Formats: sequence, structure tokens, C-alpha cells
Amino acid sequence: MVDVIAHAKVTDVIYAQLSTDADLYKEIMEIAKRENIKTGLVLSVVGGLRAARLSMPVKATDPDSPPGVLELKGMMECSGFGHIGHNLDTYDSAKTSGIYYKEGEPHLHVHLTVTHAGTCYMGHLIEGTIVRSLHPKSHFTITLAKTEGAELFMRVSKERTEKYPRGIPTHDLQQV
Repeated sequence: MVDVIAHAKVTDVIYAQLSTDADLYKEIMEIAKRENIKTGLVLSVVGGLRAARLSMPVKATDPDSPPGVLELKGMMECSGFGHIGHNLDTYDSAKTSGIYYKEGEPHLHVHLTVTHAGTCYMGHLIEGTIVRSLHPKSHFTITLAKTEGAELFMRVSKERTEKYPRGIPTHDLQQV
């Protein structure tokens, strides 16, 4: 069942070429702030990594368990996509899941797929994912898009549970 449908128009597409050793999460945040992206899309993340940090399920037997952190180092390739919204609340689960959302900041919800030593992983992009390049000028490129007509907010539920003592991050999608 669909809860909410909101229509938006893409108003601007922003390409960015990232430097070697840049932190992918921090760079997307910086671009969202600098380009004043209130609601938008992460259309494409393509390039090589030397380190990856993903927030992802680590307990396959417990579907209600909060995510943990997978850390990888070495030669990797990645591909990703997601959306940009706005944090209305602060959510701090950095110690267990690597996720930290600060009230008033852009909200990034990016899924990143990483290949490492013949194995593929997919999880939420978090700080500590570092760009790699074999060339002096990196070819690591991301594509973001601003949208208008819909707004996406991250809120934290008032409900607290043993597994989610800080509440549960939720999205609030609205037509404007």
C-alpha cells in the first residue's frame, strides 16, 4: 500500500568530480549545503574507493535489529543512489550503526554498493568512505539533482524501544 505520493520537478542537475582521499559522505553533504539542495536526488555515485564504511544489517536472523557497521579497506569500486531531504530532528546512533543526523542539516539517504575482493556489499553510506584514484586527477564523479514541488523531511519517532532507545528515524514526504 502506498502511503504518500508527491510530484516534483527536477530543476537543476549538478555534476561533481571528487578529489582523491575525499570522504564521499562529507562531500555530498557539502555540495547539498553549497548548492542549497533542500530536497533532491543522488542520481549517481560512480568510482573507486580505498575505504568504505556502510551501515547495514549485520544480524541476518533478527529483522527488527538495528544496523551495524561494515568497514572495508583496499581496492574497491562503488555505485550508489539515493535522496536528499532535511533533518527536522537529531538522531545519534553513531556508536552502533554509524548513523548521525543533525537537526537543521541536509538529510542524506544514500545506498551504496561496493565490490571488494570479489564480494558485493550494499548498505547506507556513512562517513569514512574514502575516494581512491590511480590518476592524479580523480575520475570519481557524482550526479545530484535539485527538485521542487515535494519536500522530504527526516524525523525521529517519539516511540522508544529496547533496540531503538533513541527512537526510529522516519521520512515525512509532503507535496508543496
